[in-house]
Order: sequence, then C-alpha cells, then structure tokens
Amino acid sequence: MMQLFGYDTINTLKVLMLLMETDAEFEFVPINIRAGEQHKREFLDINPAGKVPVLRDGSQHQTESNAILMSLAHKMNWGLPEDPKEYGCMISWLFYQASTQGPHFGQIEYWNKLAKQPNTRALTHLRTIANRTIQHLDDQLKGRQFICGKNYSIADISLFPWLHIHDHLGLTIKGVNNLELWLERIGRRPASMKALAFLGSNSMFDKKIE
Repeated sequence: MMQLFGYDTINTLKVLMLLMETDAEFEFVPINIRAGEQHKREFLDINPAGKVPVLRDGSQHQTESNAILMSLAHKMNWGLPEDPKEYGCMISWLFYQASTQGPHFGQIEYWNKLAKQPNTRALTHLRTIANRTIQHLDDQLKGRQFICGKNYSIADISLFPWLHIHDHLGLTIKGVNNLELWLERIGRRPASMKALAFLGSNSMFDKKIE
C-alpha cells in the first residue's frame, strides 16, 4: 500500500485530492512540520530535503507535490489530457504553479499570518503579484470549464488549494467571475470535499513519528 507522508499543508492537499479522485488505497503518515519532525533523521532518510509531502510506493519515494501528481496520474491513468495541446497546457500550468503561484502565495501567508515582525512593504508587493496571478487565471479560464479546456486535470488540482484559501491570505476574487466559478466547480467535487475534510481532522496531526 502507498504511504503519504504529509501534514495540513497546501502541497499535501494537492496529493490528497488526487488520491481521493482515484479511490486509491493509501496510509497517511503525519509529519508534524510545526514541531520540526521534518528535520528528524527518520524523515530525512526518506526525503533529505526535509519537505512534505512524500509518496512512498513500494521502494520508491517521490518528492515535490507536482511531481507526485504527475507520477500518480500516470500510475492511475487519471487527470492526464489525451489531446497533445491540452497535455502541453497542463505541463505549463504545473510549472507555473510551482514557480509563481506557490512561492508568492506562500510568502503572503508567511507575512500575513506567521511572521513575528510584520513587513507591510513586502506584503503589499506580494499581493500585487498575487492579484496579477488571479487576473491571469481568470483570463485563461474564459470560455473554459477547467484550466486546460473541458477536462479536469492535475493542473487544476495543483492550482486550486492556494486559491481556495484566498480569504485567509487577505486576497479577493470578487469580480473575477471565471475564477469564482472554477473554484466552486472544483470545491464541490466529492473528492475535493473528502480531501478537505481529511485535513480538517486535526487530531491526526498530534501523532509523532517513531
């Protein structure tokens, strides 16, 4: 059985969404990153980068959330567009999410919620970039159900979690109707709701790795 090492994080949510979509059997192994468990030798032997999530499948360990999405999608034959143009679109969005959306939205969360000392200038700058990202996504979703066309793919899964918590980040999607509809469309999928509910069970995150 596959094992998912993760915590209540955006990148763990991505992988859970795909696992729920495919009804895959897996064991969840919580790594309490707020208690520093990702720096313990037991976990560093699994991922020397000290990051979650990690997917163990047999003797193989896959790291980096979007790479895990790709590996799982191929394994489960799910969420990969058959049309070459849509497939290329999906790859581009996975890289965009990892290089642009993820880092900037993550920094907003840090300065907005986690930093001991505020940095208003940095937060304003990052929110400006995030708002451009929101507008860009809204523009690309015009006339589309999903980010690469009519088919739901792992590109949509990769982009959804940060946007799902836009209120938490102090961002707004008011008036960007294409993006609002897209978020609602993904959020009401049974697999999305199951993944969000799974991470909402906070008691599991008290467990320590042995």
